[in-house]
Amino acid sequence: MGATHSKTTSYVLETKKGKLRGIEQKDANGKPILYRYAKIPYARPPVGDLRWRRPQPLSSDFSFSTASGEPGDYSQFGPICPQPEYGHGAAVLENPDAAPKIENTQSEDCLYLNIWVPASSPPPSGWPVQFHIHGGWLQVGDANQSNDHDPFDIFANGHPRIIAVPTYRLNLFGFLAGSDLASAEPADPAPGNYGLWDQRMALEWVQQNIAFFGGNPNMITVGGLSAGAHSAFLQLYYDTYLSDSQRIIKQVYLWSNAIAIQPNPLTSQILTDQFISLCEALSIDASSNSSSKSRLVALRQVPADQLVTAISKLKMHTFRTSTDNSFLSNKFLRTLHDGSFTALLAKHKIRVILGEVCDEALLYKLVNPPSTHTDLVRQFGNYYPKPVVDKLVTLTDVYDIPDPAKDDASSQETKERYQDVFARIVADMQVHASLRGLTKCLAADTGSGTPEVLRYRISWRAKELDHWIAPEVGVCHAADTPIWWMSGWRGGYDEEDKQKALKFLKPFADLFEGKSLGVTTAMPHRIARYMDQNGQTHENVEDDLWEKAMRVWDAVAEAGGKTNQSDEMRGLKL
Repeated sequence: MGATHSKTTSYVLETKKGKLRGIEQKDANGKPILYRYAKIPYARPPVGDLRWRRPQPLSSDFSFSTASGEPGDYSQFGPICPQPEYGHGAAVLENPDAAPKIENTQSEDCLYLNIWVPASSPPPSGWPVQFHIHGGWLQVGDANQSNDHDPFDIFANGHPRIIAVPTYRLNLFGFLAGSDLASAEPADPAPGNYGLWDQRMALEWVQQNIAFFGGNPNMITVGGLSAGAHSAFLQLYYDTYLSDSQRIIKQVYLWSNAIAIQPNPLTSQILTDQFISLCEALSIDASSNSSSKSRLVALRQVPADQLVTAISKLKMHTFRTSTDNSFLSNKFLRTLHDGSFTALLAKHKIRVILGEVCDEALLYKLVNPPSTHTDLVRQFGNYYPKPVVDKLVTLTDVYDIPDPAKDDASSQETKERYQDVFARIVADMQVHASLRGLTKCLAADTGSGTPEVLRYRISWRAKELDHWIAPEVGVCHAADTPIWWMSGWRGGYDEEDKQKALKFLKPFADLFEGKSLGVTTAMPHRIARYMDQNGQTHENVEDDLWEKAMRVWDAVAEAGGKTNQSDEMRGLKL
């Protein structure tokens, strides 16, 4: 990605809560395009005894200014949550023409917001607000602190809105959970899902303070890519069941993710085993002679970098959302399938855009790919509850899963088949089947109508992408980034490419402004907006993946117990 602007200068914003020194970005002609304010705290640092606690609010007398009354410095990005490295980086090419890479520091003191504001005058009601949650498997990522996620060209090309992106706790810092943690930390009624609570506190901060930046607190759209979309949907679910005065979210966008399962409950043996394994990897006494409290005390004393190193030693190395009956109800999956959640969305007039790219699976082949049947089961266990895993490995009529009793496990062909099967099943579970299943649920008329839903698919790979992402991964997971953030404008889009992207993006601009999407959910089996291989946008296209996705969705729903879940799946009786 090339440079986003010709000049950056200092800029000071004065508010009733103090002064912020951010930066002003200008175009090549010197016209101001946006103001950026980075590293704005929205919660107290989650360190020391606050490690594995829900985020704590800032003091009521917090000021943006320094103690002496000078503008606080919000010109530089803050630290991101400590995190391991994964193999998906192999898909990104070294482009000599790209802007210098932004080197992010890592620290547990990471609960900050980055806010981009159009430099032009806001409308009378204030700018609509895009609250974006970054992706990265809930294990890695940053708050748009990279050149390919810089929204400069969004504002420069006539799609102005305020964009607020939080950093939040990831991997074991954000999603360690289980009975041991629950008994050791009485301060939180349901320990776990700290990253989700971080996101919620950031969202509440934005609603309460965005007017200082010219934003409309009553027009907030929440969304994200991949794990960000997963998070956005869970944020919507949590928000939907709050009182009228507490609800914030008006609409959501889900880029390449939804959720098809009921996550493991806090009582799950899987979470207990993961907690014990972490202790053992750090040489912390996890025997019956030690208490949960003593283990937690010891874990809180381990430096963050050592915790990150320990992740790679675990068989269950992925930390996910859990059913805690606080942020996420054990009735979550049931309410999706019985229509009660849809009825509430329709009542609240929530609008949803959701969709995918055509080669989602190709990126998943690069991240912890299995090469044996045992590896396959274990890697699935990092994502899904055991009943779902047991069901997935039986779908031999849907996936070409090698037979461990017949196939030569040592052959390269078998190993490659396992990698391919793993990638395709994860792509279906994370994206293709889950999005279609959710669309089907949202289209079910429960007597209260249905929410407005637009589903899309992208098969276009612009020529410029060959300089950025390896050609062999096609239009893989996250390869649509140059479209959403308009980074393709400075990355090599010609005029024809730009017009293709703008046509496709029209409903997304309407979403943020509260305009109708112009679609209904009457035909969930059809794709409302399809961008083909040539970049041409088509409406109302038959979905060739629908039937297969429904088979997977229905099988997983049955295994997950959409009505009568086992104790292992739900933790508490419904």
